[in-house]
Amino acid sequence: MNIQRLGVYGGTFDPIHAGHLVIARGVVEHCALDRLLFIPSARPPHKRGHAVAQPDDRYRMAQLAARNDPLFEVSDAEINRPGLSYTVDTLEALREIYGEACAFHLVIGADSLLEIDTWHAPDRVFELATVVTVPRPGKDLSGLDPRWRDRVVSLQLPEIDISSTDIRRRVKAGLPIAHLVPEEVAGYIEERGLYR
Repeated sequence: MNIQRLGVYGGTFDPIHAGHLVIARGVVEHCALDRLLFIPSARPPHKRGHAVAQPDDRYRMAQLAARNDPLFEVSDAEINRPGLSYTVDTLEALREIYGEACAFHLVIGADSLLEIDTWHAPDRVFELATVVTVPRPGKDLSGLDPRWRDRVVSLQLPEIDISSTDIRRRVKAGLPIAHLVPEEVAGYIEERGLYR
């Protein structure tokens, strides 16, 4: 398949959950994407020390969550790259793979978008991709610098109030998570003893 429009959805995915999948499906539909790549980060610079599961476990959980949608794919681009996971580096590497003709749509949560000024080479990120944001509960984009706000596609998808942090807490407390993550992901977490 010739990929003309590619979604790029990076994150720690610790673990990936139903909210991530709803956002991904919404972005695919609203942006008419040919494919969406989930890209688990190895060492995100803005979340140092926050990831609990190992990168390989987070990658595997993303694979399990994405496998039932033919337009979803999981990339190990950041996990296999040494050093910090900068979005601009990932986009540059993807440009080498997919070529100049492929239009990238970078999916960013509103919480991350509000920190875009602290990112490595944010101007280049906006050159390489159309930045697509989705609502996050309690996050208002009115404070976003106008130089970014005017260049962002903001999708009005349902707000999903699920967080990976809450899922990890529930697992640690022995509470059910089956309604928050795909069944295969819940099974993987239990089998590997993650978040205990």
